[in-house]
Amino acid sequence: MTEYHSDSPERRKAERLQRRADRLTEIADQASERAHAMYGRFAGAQPLLHGHHSYRSARRTRDRADAASERAIDAFKAAERAQQQARSAQGHADAKDKITAMTSARSRPWEPGDFRVGDVVTVRVFETSTSTYRVKRVKTLTLDGGGGGWDDPKREYDRVLSRTRDGITITDPEQEN
Repeated sequence: MTEYHSDSPERRKAERLQRRADRLTEIADQASERAHAMYGRFAGAQPLLHGHHSYRSARRTRDRADAASERAIDAFKAAERAQQQARSAQGHADAKDKITAMTSARSRPWEPGDFRVGDVVTVRVFETSTSTYRVKRVKTLTLDGGGGGWDDPKREYDRVLSRTRDGITITDPEQEN
C-alpha cells in the first residue's frame, strides 16, 4: 500500500480508531489471561463430585471462569470490530489523499476542449470512490452509463481525475500539449 502523509481529519480519525482497536485488543488479551487463570483449579481434570464438600466452591469457581471467558470473547469481538473500523478509515484516508494528490498536481483545471467523444475518463463519483466511463458528449461532459441513454451520468469537469485517448492516459491537462 502506498503511504500518503497528510494531517487530514480522515487520517487523524484513522489513527484514533487504530489506537482504540489496539487498546481493545490489549483489554481482550488481559481478559483471556484472567479467564485462563481461573480455570487453573481444574487443570488436573478432576470432575466436580456431587455431595463432596468442595462441590459448591468448585461450581462457583467454574461459573466465574465461564463468565470471564464469555467476557473475553465479547472483548475479542469488540476488538475485531474496532480493527475493521480502523482498516476502513485507513483505506478511506488513503483514497482521499490519493485523489487530493492527483487533483492538486494539476497545472490547470480540465476544460471542454480537453475531451473528445470516445475518450475514456476516470471521474470522482463520491468523496473517495471513482468510476471509469466513455465520454458521450463533451459540452456537458455526459458519460456513457451503458444503459442506452437513460442512465448516462453528467459530471463537472473538476471531477475528472484522468483521461485516456489512443491508449495514452494523462492526469494533467497540460501533459497533452
